[in-house]
Parts: sequence; C-alpha cells; structure tokens
Amino acid sequence: MLDFSTGSRLARELAEIPLLAAWAQLSVMPGAGRRGARVSGATRTPPAPLVMHVASYLGPAAPGDVRDPHGDQDGIVPLAGTVATWARIHVEESDLGGPESGRLDDLLAYLGRRDVLAWSVLQMWADEYAAEIHGAWCTLDRLAAVRPRWRALQLPCPRCKLYSLSQLDGDDIRCGNESCWAVLRQDEYDQRAEAYLNALNAA
Repeated sequence: MLDFSTGSRLARELAEIPLLAAWAQLSVMPGAGRRGARVSGATRTPPAPLVMHVASYLGPAAPGDVRDPHGDQDGIVPLAGTVATWARIHVEESDLGGPESGRLDDLLAYLGRRDVLAWSVLQMWADEYAAEIHGAWCTLDRLAAVRPRWRALQLPCPRCKLYSLSQLDGDDIRCGNESCWAVLRQDEYDQRAEAYLNALNAA
C-alpha cells in the first residue's frame, strides 16, 4: 500500500511519461546524435546518426525472457516492456477492464485512470510498481533533457590546472575553483581537447 505522497507521485509520473517519451524520441531521429563526432583511430566506421541507447529504451519490448545469443542486449528493459507488464498485472488481478489497445499511450492512460490508480495503490506490490514507474520516469527525464543540466568536464582548467570545469547545457564552460572562476567558450574547450588528443596520439 502506498502513502499519499508516493501515490500522488505515481499519478503525476504516469501522466508525464508520454510527453517525456515524445521529447526523448527527438534524439533518436537521424542527425540528432553528436554533431561532428570524430572517427577514432580504432575504427573507420562513422558514428551512428542516432542515439542507440535511447532507441533501445524507446523501442519495442519482447514478451517474456529474452535470449541473447549474439551478446548485443544491454540488459535494460524498454519502457514498453515495463508499462505492458504492469498493465497486464492490473488486468489479470482486477475487474476494472483493460486498456483500449496495446499502444504505449493507451496502456499509460489505463494505468493512470482514477479508478485503476485507486485500486493499485492498495495492492501488496504497489511499492514495487511505483518504484519501477519512477525508475522509468527518471530514465525518460534524463533522456528527454527538457531541463538544462550541469555536467563535469574531463580536461583540467587552463588557468588553475584543477579538474574543476563544468558546463550548464547551452552555456559557457566555467571553473568551479573559487580562487579561479575561469570561463571558456565551447570552441576554446574543443581546441584544448583536440590538442590533448593529438599529444596523446603522438606519445
């Protein structure tokens, strides 16, 4: 059984997942991968024009256990698999009908119905259900990137030499060292990265 705050979060996340999935889908389209990605010396194959882990997560899910004879599975259950499994459990254990179809939007609309939510929060497996939906929501929130995010960068600051550079999406690169506060443009950082790689390759 879920407490009020967890049940409210579950309802909100079920309602937000379709929009987050739509935003995440944009990064799967051709040309949405890293622009200008370089081919490393290890391979002459250019990078895929889409983000493979996003395509895998948003793609179809096989029912039941998956055999992996080629060793190419990433082990992450696609969104469709998580939602379809919980919708099936709801249909099998309740007398509340079922979704209009097996499409992701219809499954989520069914799980988000007021009567279905009221029933599901009282079940013994409600905490596991809420945790899996929350995990799916968090994954989609990260993949959709609808909010700017800070990320640490790998090169040291050119001024203080500390590994303290970070960047907010769409902003300049800044040093977090309180006695430095250096600011670099993206092209300046890219030139430093190129020089660093050339020095490594020459060694």
